[in-house]
Amino acid sequence: MARVKPDSVDDKPTFESSMLQLDQIVRKLESNSLGLDAALAEYAIAVEHVRFCQQQLATARRKIEKLRGITSQGKAITETWEDETDEDDPSQFEDEDDEK
Repeated sequence: MARVKPDSVDDKPTFESSMLQLDQIVRKLESNSLGLDAALAEYAIAVEHVRFCQQQLATARRKIEKLRGITSQGKAITETWEDETDEDDPSQFEDEDDEK
């Protein structure tokens, strides 16, 4: 299976570069110019980009803190931000037809 790869040997993939590549793949798939095997290969790469982006977003969410207030000394009072939706659950992206 294809893996999200950096643009060069020294670079790490970024959320932005992965989203750009994902957008390019979607455009290729929507153009209907690829044969079945090529389309499936591109789709597999796209899935890897989606997973990578989801991981990056989950990491970012864990780093975000909510500002609860300011102390009289001017220090921020924060708490960890917890998303009420479970967006890290990949099963929510499964096609409903797969459940039948």
